[in-house]
Amino acid sequence: MKRYRSALEKKITFFIICTLLITAIFALLIDAKAADVLYTMSVDKAKNVAIQAINDSVSAVIDSDDESYKEFVDYRYDKEGNIISVGTNTNLTNAIEGAILDEVVKRIDSQSRCPVKVPIGTLTGSDLLIGRGPSLTFYISLSGNARSGIENLFESTGINQSRHQIQIRIEADISIITSGKKLSTSVENTIVIGETIIVGKIPESYVRQPG
Repeated sequence: MKRYRSALEKKITFFIICTLLITAIFALLIDAKAADVLYTMSVDKAKNVAIQAINDSVSAVIDSDDESYKEFVDYRYDKEGNIISVGTNTNLTNAIEGAILDEVVKRIDSQSRCPVKVPIGTLTGSDLLIGRGPSLTFYISLSGNARSGIENLFESTGINQSRHQIQIRIEADISIITSGKKLSTSVENTIVIGETIIVGKIPESYVRQPG
C-alpha cells in the first residue's frame, strides 16, 4: 500500500507540476499578446489625440471670416485687371504658425493621463474574440513637438476662374509612455486656413513678403 501511494503521489505531483508549467507558459504568451495589443492601441489613441489637437488648435487660432484671409494675401494686377502675382504676409503667417504650434503642443502635453479602453477579448490576440467582453482601462502619458509649413495652392475651377487656397501643413511627433515602455509615433495633417475664387488667369508668380 505504501509503495502504491508513493507511486500515485509521484504521478499526482508530476501532473500538478506539468499543469502549472503549461499554465505559466500560456499566461506568458497571453501577456505578450496583450502587451502587443496594448501598444498598438496606445499608438492609435495617440494619433487620434494628435489629429484632434491639430484640428482644434487651427480652429482656435484662425478667424473663420473673410477679413482674416484678406490680411494674408496681397494681389497685384496688370493693366487689364488680371492678377499677375500673389504675395503672402510673412510676418502674419509666421505669427499664426507659431501660435498654432504652441497650441498643438500644449494640447498634446495636457494628456498626461490619457485613457485607453481595451476589450478583454481583444487582449487575447484572438481574431474571434476581438471587441468582445468588458473593457479594461489603461492610462498612457503623451508629450510632443510640432512643426509646420504654409503652402499656396492654385486650382482652375472653370473658364477664366481659379481657386487660391492657403494651407498649413502640421506634423506632430508624439512620445507615449505606457506600462513602463516608451513608444513614439507621428502624424501629419493639412488644413485650409484661407480660400478665395480669383476671376482671371492663374497668377504666374507667388511671393512671400514682410507685413
